[in-house]
Amino acid sequence: MRSLSTGQTILIGFLLLFLVLTLTMPLRTYAQQRADLAETRDNIARMEARIAQLEKEKELYSNPAYIREQARLRLGLIKPGETPFRILDPTLGQQHENSDQQVQRKNDKAWYAALWDSISVPPQPETTVSNPGREQATKPESLPTVPDPEAPQEGQQ
Repeated sequence: MRSLSTGQTILIGFLLLFLVLTLTMPLRTYAQQRADLAETRDNIARMEARIAQLEKEKELYSNPAYIREQARLRLGLIKPGETPFRILDPTLGQQHENSDQQVQRKNDKAWYAALWDSISVPPQPETTVSNPGREQATKPESLPTVPDPEAPQEGQQ
């Protein structure tokens, strides 16, 4: 074996570096394409599962009983002779007047004062607004009752 000169060693080093750099890009591209292929396969599997779910739902809609149930739930339709009930909450449309005042008061402060207050002042517990309509509606004496068919009615004995 003969020893290599310095120029030959540098030339072999550059050749190896060139080969490594030349092979890096195709290997990176190959790895990226494999990852894309795996992601695409996962997407296909997810889409096939979604298609199966939609097919099941489609079969449900071929059942007239299911269609009636959905019409009752989603659209609020009722059968002839039924009595619909709609319970309204009287506090739904009300706004809290004090919250608007608190927001205005916070906006009047400088940013550093508001920041310091948010750290140093403990938050006030939120006050719940009493709902007299709900309280009245949930009293036992105001709930509807169904008469007992076996109990004798007034006038019968």
